[in-house]
Amino acid sequence: MEQRIIHACGHEQGHYLTGFDSQQERKAKWLKTTTCRDCFVAEKRAEEAAAAAFSSAAISHLDLPPLAGTDRQISWASTIRTKRLAALTNPDSDANCYACLQVTDAKWWIDHRDLTDVDLMAAAAQATDIPGVTGVTA
Repeated sequence: MEQRIIHACGHEQGHYLTGFDSQQERKAKWLKTTTCRDCFVAEKRAEEAAAAAFSSAAISHLDLPPLAGTDRQISWASTIRTKRLAALTNPDSDANCYACLQVTDAKWWIDHRDLTDVDLMAAAAQATDIPGVTGVTA
């Protein structure tokens, strides 16, 4: 049964609640303490934008080469590269991300987005044939 709920943000939204009456009441009570879907999405987008701005500021001193790939790949890979390089170049990190700076293939960044920092640098060194950086340590 659909119920109109006024959320904590003040917006009203329809929710389809199922179950016994007591379950529906409990769910409706909980929903009143949360933000509506639109406010939730807007909040998450603002958090992502703030994180992206922070990452961009952290690597603004780097001269990054343009990425190669399709427009969609470049857009996604740019976000990944910015976030990962910001993590690698923070003051608390001893990582040398020179090899990562040389990788310009957008698909490579997308395919390697889930690697640890050490594995990412090793894969970048292998992809760019940089001597002196040895294999992956797990």
